[in-house]
Amino acid sequence: EDWPSVPIPPKTTFATPEEEERFVTARRLVRAALESRDEGVAACRPGGCLSDVGGAIHAVSDAYGYDTVRHYRGHGISSDFHCAPFVKHFRNNEAMELLPGMIFTIEPMITEGSAECDEWSDDWTVATRDGGRAAQFEHTVLITETGVRILTLP
Repeated sequence: EDWPSVPIPPKTTFATPEEEERFVTARRLVRAALESRDEGVAACRPGGCLSDVGGAIHAVSDAYGYDTVRHYRGHGISSDFHCAPFVKHFRNNEAMELLPGMIFTIEPMITEGSAECDEWSDDWTVATRDGGRAAQFEHTVLITETGVRILTLP
């Protein structure tokens, strides 16, 4: 089960083998995006490094044979909507130490093909440049004295 709190009825019949393949590969991409987000969260700890988050996400993406968008990043949460720290969802050398009290988002975008993307004229929608599929999940986290707390869970 992909999401324990969301019932997803199984699809067992398909009109064509191509439809079945498209369905199976879409679910695989979504699973990779969910796992990459979760591994990014698991990499968070006081005294850790912000680059550990990107490295963990990129490792999952690589294991599935996918890529991770580099143009968009997670961000800090404060009185400003998008502020530092900016969380790169790919391998990087960002040497920022994770300290208790930091709050930021982890929101990797995982792509089947090219990670290059364009923003539509609505200033919100993003599509891959090659027309390939992408999937994205997000959490907001708080670095605590002993680890990490996910703030976007009940």
